[in-house]
Amino acid sequence: MTVLFASDLDQTLIYSRRSMGSEVKPEELIEVERFEGKPQSFMTEQSQSALWELDSNTVFVPVTTRTREQYERVTGIYEGSEPPQFAIISNGAVILENGEPIKEWSTDIRHQCVSRKTVIEELLPVIQQHFDEEWVLRVRQAEDWFVYLIVDRALFPEEKIGFYTEIFRSIGWGLSLQGRKLYFMPESITKAAAMEYVRDRIQADYVIAAGDSLLDLDLLESADAGFLAAHGEAVRADAEISEHIIVTEELGIKAGEEILAKVADLSVQSK
Repeated sequence: MTVLFASDLDQTLIYSRRSMGSEVKPEELIEVERFEGKPQSFMTEQSQSALWELDSNTVFVPVTTRTREQYERVTGIYEGSEPPQFAIISNGAVILENGEPIKEWSTDIRHQCVSRKTVIEELLPVIQQHFDEEWVLRVRQAEDWFVYLIVDRALFPEEKIGFYTEIFRSIGWGLSLQGRKLYFMPESITKAAAMEYVRDRIQADYVIAAGDSLLDLDLLESADAGFLAAHGEAVRADAEISEHIIVTEELGIKAGEEILAKVADLSVQSK
């Protein structure tokens, strides 16, 4: 039996110093990403070992909202010099196979976005209309797929997130607030759809998924078993989840350890 383990990265398997929590000792940490010469993200040694030692019947596929450039900085999630065969990046708009984008997949996603008018050129005027606020620090575009704002969380009106969600949902865009980033994602771009494409390619019999944010919920719902980090946006938003999705008991980087331990158990049980 082939098992597909499709997992989000940031605040699920890997953590910045700000997001990892206080229940970890410095000597437990392994650097997995470096940016501008400085350590950026970490796993615990226990988590990294558990990931590298997953049973041979399990195929690990990173699933991230990061762009290709951002994803390729995270080298500590794989053992040796070769990255995973498949990686889902840009929230599912791009699938890498042996490090290169699968063109047919991204071309199809682009056609869907254009036909539904969920393209950045249509979105930016609406953002400018509703977000001319002092809490918006920067507006960023992710490879022409989606937009995210860097916000001042101290000034951000979290009580209005539901109002903003409805406004942008009506024009085909989903919202997700993750740390200091407020994402605007076209409805055609989902982690679940990309995961299902990879599942079919590798003919996986069983899918395990892990995540923390609202952008991960479709991925977890499409899996046979799912793990949701208790510290994440989805739990804080009290999102509805199916019975096959388990919320971790641990928080922060220790939630990553818990997820990988349970994935390892499921992987062995599926043999």
